[in-house]
Amino acid sequence: MHNLEIALINHFSRSLFELFPGTGRVGICTPDEPRDLMLGLYLYGIRPCYDITPQPLIQKGSGFREQAPHFLTLYYLMTAYSKAEDARKTQEEHNILFRAAETLLNTPVLTESELGFRPGTYIDKLQLQMLDLTPEEMSNIRSVGNTPYRLSVGFCVTPIEVSALVGEAVSGTSAADIQTTQKPQGREL
Repeated sequence: MHNLEIALINHFSRSLFELFPGTGRVGICTPDEPRDLMLGLYLYGIRPCYDITPQPLIQKGSGFREQAPHFLTLYYLMTAYSKAEDARKTQEEHNILFRAAETLLNTPVLTESELGFRPGTYIDKLQLQMLDLTPEEMSNIRSVGNTPYRLSVGFCVTPIEVSALVGEAVSGTSAADIQTTQKPQGREL
């Protein structure tokens, strides 16, 4: 999770470098505590990803099998925070969000080279998808304290692999069903 957040911060920082050069302008924060950030990423939901359904047990070689991983979808809200004076504040926030949305649309897939790490054993890329959230839905997500509504963009990252920890050794015979039959005792007729 930490590696994914760093990769997302770097991804948006590169695309927004023209608007605010330097580092530390994009980060993870709650909507009411942006600190010195210009673009805040807020994780507001985690749900199962049903797009990928591997078999429950995966054979690993001839002597070991493991449970298949599970996959999640992470939901984020991006919010712009301008440090400009009142006259330019709204315009700067609109520019920041437009560039962030443009980044989502132009780079909808993150591979190992963009992420800086391998996304999983069973997947080789993560998808970034902009969400169609209504202002009311965004307001409900942002309902932290008494923060006023701010224009935001929702997106999700999927599929995030959560590896199973359980594995087991497999012997030559994994199960046997042996039945015996007995003849009734007594006289035969």
